[in-house]
Amino acid sequence: MPRFLTPKVVCVKSFETVDRVELNQASYDFKSILKRFPREKNSNITFAVLTSGGDSQGMNAAVRSVVRVSIQLGVTIYFVKEGYHGLIEGNDYITKANWYDVSFTLSLGGTIIGTKRCKSFMTKEGRRKATKNMISFGISNLVVIGGDGSLTGANIFREEWPIHIDELLKCQEIDEETAKKFGHLNLVGIVGSIDNDFSGTDMTIGADTALHRILEAIDSIVSTAFSHQRTFIMEVMGRNCGYLAVKSALMCEADYLFIREWPQKLEWPDKLCKNVQRARKYGKRLNIIIVSEGAVDLNGNAITSEMVKNVLVERLNQDARITVLGHVQRGGSPSAFDRILASRMGAHAVFCLLEATAESEPKVVCLNANTIVHQSLMECVKSTSEIGKAVEEKDFDKALQLRGPSFNQNLVTYKQMIHKEIIDLDGKITLILNIGGSSNGINALMYSIVRASIALKTRVFAAKFSIDGLLRGEVVELHWSSVIGWLNQGGVKLGITRTIPDEDMMKKMAIQMKHFNISSCIIAGGTEALKTGIKMYDYRKKHKEFCIPIVVVPVTYSNNVPGTDFSLGADTALNQIVKLCDIIRQSAEGHTPRVFVVEVLGGLCGYLTSMTAMACGADASYIPEEKFNITDLMDCIYRMVEKFETKKITRGLVLRSERANENYTTNFLRKLLTEEGQKSFATRTSILGSIATGGVPSPFDRSFALKEGQLAADWVNNMQNEHPDKMILSCSAVSLGLKWSDFKFTELDDLRFINNETQSNNQPWWLNFRPLLKVLEEPNYWKQFK
Repeated sequence: MPRFLTPKVVCVKSFETVDRVELNQASYDFKSILKRFPREKNSNITFAVLTSGGDSQGMNAAVRSVVRVSIQLGVTIYFVKEGYHGLIEGNDYITKANWYDVSFTLSLGGTIIGTKRCKSFMTKEGRRKATKNMISFGISNLVVIGGDGSLTGANIFREEWPIHIDELLKCQEIDEETAKKFGHLNLVGIVGSIDNDFSGTDMTIGADTALHRILEAIDSIVSTAFSHQRTFIMEVMGRNCGYLAVKSALMCEADYLFIREWPQKLEWPDKLCKNVQRARKYGKRLNIIIVSEGAVDLNGNAITSEMVKNVLVERLNQDARITVLGHVQRGGSPSAFDRILASRMGAHAVFCLLEATAESEPKVVCLNANTIVHQSLMECVKSTSEIGKAVEEKDFDKALQLRGPSFNQNLVTYKQMIHKEIIDLDGKITLILNIGGSSNGINALMYSIVRASIALKTRVFAAKFSIDGLLRGEVVELHWSSVIGWLNQGGVKLGITRTIPDEDMMKKMAIQMKHFNISSCIIAGGTEALKTGIKMYDYRKKHKEFCIPIVVVPVTYSNNVPGTDFSLGADTALNQIVKLCDIIRQSAEGHTPRVFVVEVLGGLCGYLTSMTAMACGADASYIPEEKFNITDLMDCIYRMVEKFETKKITRGLVLRSERANENYTTNFLRKLLTEEGQKSFATRTSILGSIATGGVPSPFDRSFALKEGQLAADWVNNMQNEHPDKMILSCSAVSLGLKWSDFKFTELDDLRFINNETQSNNQPWWLNFRPLLKVLEEPNYWKQFK
């Protein structure tokens, strides 16, 4: 799964009880997992899974993962419908789950097993009844998917469990053998919350999708606001946490932001009017104001959307409108990230439960720098409540601090990108070159580079259509106002080509760079950009014009540039492909059983295919990095036939990377499936092609672009200040990459193997998720390891 650039909503303290599951092959290698948790020992173990509190997109993916991983390991698994209400009611509210009960649920929002706020569970009598019902089904292991309130309630339930057992025994509602067998409750939590307000995890399930919904609404409104020169006040969720508001304000170029953790001074109406007027002065035809539903001033008084509108209408005579997004943010199909994160968390919840003992404390499954960790449930709940307490006590500085450094950094970035006054620039000039294929997020990157560079008093030039435009002298200067509206634009505003300069072109480039007095260069693009950067570094001895700070920023949907775990544009492409696959599958509803063979772009990199397979629940996926043969293809067909014979399943999905195998082509797979499966299903193909790279940038890509542009500009400025006369140094030519949770600059000298396509620096991180993919897609995968 991509390294999502997410604020860590964790308290500034260490969690001592962290059980880190390292990101390596053993994490999901099913042979190793079966050795740790042998099926024969699990046959008498029973789990239950429930969703509680407010729903969030991705809960179904978590439920699906818990069910299927449990079944693969021989564990009996039950659904508890309608949350804690189902535990108290029992009977038909607690039902045994099978493999196909969770088919085709990945794309569904909400929760298929229901959620309901239950006042009865807040009483001891209610929890005692829930205990008896669970025991009647042989359940003493529980996975709870919900927010901090639901998880707090679950922990109280666990602590009281032995008391309820004793009371049931005294009342002769259970016998001594049963009391001994079910003497303790094992509990694991998974956080589902669109607010991303739980301490201990980088991201909660549903938060990324909520950002998708918010930005989709804002992007739709922008066009009408632009036409009429209106101001729109967007009210987003987040009564006690401003995560959604901060991120959406940053990614939609909002002119003002109101959140609880950053209370406004009492004279906020004056500042609001000043910001809006300044934006119009710079050429903006519209204004977007983001208001978190929990926004307050320094005295703790609420600031409402209506109050903001009245200020703009009365003082500026603006045509201001209010849009309250409300529960729209909770709706819709989950994003690719939420589906994959939930699938990983569900699997690890099962592992954690199987390791639990009577002495072990309850855990919550969290994400930390793309690694799954098991943290102390009560420590996380306690830390989360500390933030809420600070907010209630109006200690907003403490609340902002407790949100963590990433939350604060997003706020600082927002202030720099939006509110920075235009100042006199010095003589330094940064040149931007876009080299490679078109990839989403590159316009947002240009926006960030321009704004961050100007804030550092540096002018920014850009060559239209990259090297070709530079050689023709087609170079334009970008100003603060030049990039207004670029954050949500797809395509490449400045143009892009795949031209990698040869020796003659390098000489002409040097002449042009001298002519324009270029003092630094930022190159954005794929492998072509990296190769160009290496060439510029190599030609420093021949042309002093290349003895300047050079930084390459990887931008490609294929996610195949070395030196970084994730490339800008890949997340947008992934979400687009996932949407298309959902549509393709949906088209088969109502027809006789069909299997779709979908070809996914990505060249020699199977990243998009693998991640789409996990996000869509594909029956099989074939990539260049994994060799496969006719036996593997026939195994897929046998599974398909078995699947359709259940009579509950009418759709199948097989994904193939465009260069997975030169002989087993997409057409070959179609013919093979058609011939061998003709008695059970029909076969259709779809080649997605470049349509998958279209659309507007995803929230992650916008956030990623803003951060990378800012870092690139800062790096250039620091390099010029530290080594003004020593740009021949290798450290002054680098590639910016995201490794784990940290941004790192890698010297181009260390990335020369890019020129040899048969070489690689290491195995891609995402390949480690392939075993989990098979666990979730093949019903009897465990039989291979008998």
